[in-house]
Amino acid sequence: MTHSPTLLDPATGPGSGSYDDVTGSEASLRRFLHGLPGVDQVGAEARAAGLGTCSIKTTAKAFALDLAIRMVDLTTL
Repeated sequence: MTHSPTLLDPATGPGSGSYDDVTGSEASLRRFLHGLPGVDQVGAEARAAGLGTCSIKTTAKAFALDLAIRMVDLTTL
């Protein structure tokens, strides 16, 4: 499979924030997505297992809970 040179170019590739040519149409988005490498399932499972065993600090828990509460839509109450 061939890639568009603009997607591999460091100036317009991942991380550059310039994806106007990719998001212009559904067809161009599909071409871009089909050109991406597949997910390494073994690596993804190892990363998920590692995240499942790490502890979250109390301050991070408090921040996450506060953020979740602030994001609840109370207009329907």
